[in-house]
Amino acid sequence: MRPLSLKGHERALTRVRFNREGDLVFTSAKDKRPCVWYTENGERIGSYDQHNGAVWDIDVTWDTQKCVTASGDNTVKIWDAERGNCLNTINHQTPMKSCGFSYSGNLVIFTTQKMTKNMSSVQVRDIRDQSQMVDGAEPIFSAQFDVNAGTALFSKLDDEITIGFESGLILQYDLRNSEQSKNANESVHRYSVQDLQVSPSGEFLISSSRDKTSALLDINDLKKLKQYKSERPVNSACISPIRDHICLGGGEDAMQVTQTSVSAGHFEAKIYHMVFEEEFARFKGHFGPINTMAWHPSGNCIATGGEDGYVRIQEFDEDYSNFKYDF
Repeated sequence: MRPLSLKGHERALTRVRFNREGDLVFTSAKDKRPCVWYTENGERIGSYDQHNGAVWDIDVTWDTQKCVTASGDNTVKIWDAERGNCLNTINHQTPMKSCGFSYSGNLVIFTTQKMTKNMSSVQVRDIRDQSQMVDGAEPIFSAQFDVNAGTALFSKLDDEITIGFESGLILQYDLRNSEQSKNANESVHRYSVQDLQVSPSGEFLISSSRDKTSALLDINDLKKLKQYKSERPVNSACISPIRDHICLGGGEDAMQVTQTSVSAGHFEAKIYHMVFEEEFARFKGHFGPINTMAWHPSGNCIATGGEDGYVRIQEFDEDYSNFKYDF
């Protein structure tokens, strides 16, 4: 593999995402400055500067016109992706943990953290309606929870959302009938759900958890199809768009990194066969846990973001494209 190492963040990465074409990489970190880079050569195009706290998540619309960021400064911001101008700011009483756009790019979802008397919440707003972009506006969807909602995303077009909680619970709501959850899975994970991603085909969800496993779920009913086991907590997982392969990333807790050697920390990204649940390859590079990863739309490379503050774009060799799994 030929890795490209991008150094532009001063603190740990929280999210890496490709745009639909895969020519740009959007990254967020705990250093207040989300960035955008060229995938081909790793050149940093620019950053989005207005946050005053750690930026926990970033997402971009299908046409790369807008991006959204969720931050620990209690705000979600909508940006002009090309010019870097902040178009809208949504304020809340507690930190924002995750955010994402719907399939059309017209709806945005975000989660807020539970603190003091404020419960954790999930909201969906229509960015075309400016009345929903102001503080205290009535969103399309809103729900409150006793347990922190760590990650949330649109799992089916603009109609359904899926939420992962610190308790390991995964819930699914239909926005057209949002009085109660449509599906739930509370048995697949025992600890916090760190990440949820939709497969490129839109048929599956892959979840990552601190219980050292990642699970492949049916997107229609959250039924567990496969489960992939690791030696350390799994912070992120992604699905190949062209092969039946899964990649997991994680490692020892950030607090323990200084006491853990690189070899013992299991900071490698691991590739599993989707069907047989067996690991068949891994690649190194980070000097700490991998916090986030994304598979390129072409299937030829993976972007990873680590606790060490680096973004690494791992391009696969020809051996990978010719690789056939023996069974």
